Amino acid sequence: MRVTPRPLITVGLAIGYITIMVITWAVVGLDYDAVGDSTSTILEGIVLPVALASAFLAGATSYLGWWGPAIREQLRAPRWLWAVPALMVLPGLGSLLGGFEPAGRTASYLLALGVGTLLVGFGEEMLTRGTGLVGLRGGFNEVLSWFFSCLIFGLLHAVNVFFGQSLGSTVQQILIAFLAGSVLYITRRVSGTLIVAMILHAWIDFTTFAFSEAATDAESPLMVLSFAQWAAFVIAVIGVVVVLRRGTPDRRHDPQDALAVS
Repeated sequence: MRVTPRPLITVGLAIGYITIMVITWAVVGLDYDAVGDSTSTILEGIVLPVALASAFLAGATSYLGWWGPAIREQLRAPRWLWAVPALMVLPGLGSLLGGFEPAGRTASYLLALGVGTLLVGFGEEMLTRGTGLVGLRGGFNEVLSWFFSCLIFGLLHAVNVFFGQSLGSTVQQILIAFLAGSVLYITRRVSGTLIVAMILHAWIDFTTFAFSEAATDAESPLMVLSFAQWAAFVIAVIGVVVVLRRGTPDRRHDPQDALAVS
């Protein structure tokens, strides 16, 4: 590692990421509630700002020399916790198997959405459970590292209130994002790589946008799979307690251990 991990670096990365998002949204005149209504709102509200913010994160990660520990997880979790990401796949899978078409979406819309959600999966995971987690682990134990990574993930969505989203919806989104952060944290721990969490994150966002309108009037019995995410949240919380109670070596002050995983 070129730079020793510190939590303040994670804070700086989060501020930089959010600032890029906010400035881009302000320039394009974003109405947050309209994001997802058309291809243009996907491009302006997701693809453009997240691409810029992700480029910032990639550059910062390269400068810091943290790609190795950001992508690879040394602390593993019990195999039964694979149930968490598996359950999170089911709601979107239920929409696909239920025969729902993506709510009248055009090919260009789906292409833009695919690119946008892949960027979100990369950017938000790198910030909160990749490069950001490396920084947090440089100054905190694993309990606090998990907590603050989920908190940052939730607070990323707080700025939505300044771009047209209601306060109530924003608070709800923050709380759900915190829980989802635990799901994605467990996914990183059980898989041993951030890449699986990135793909899962992108899948969740893609299917949410693509099938949201189609699912509203759906009567297929497969729609019961939409409740699988709540089971995933419960198991993820249990999993977090299990993996954190196991304890982890305190490597905050041993730069040789940090170098070993770079």
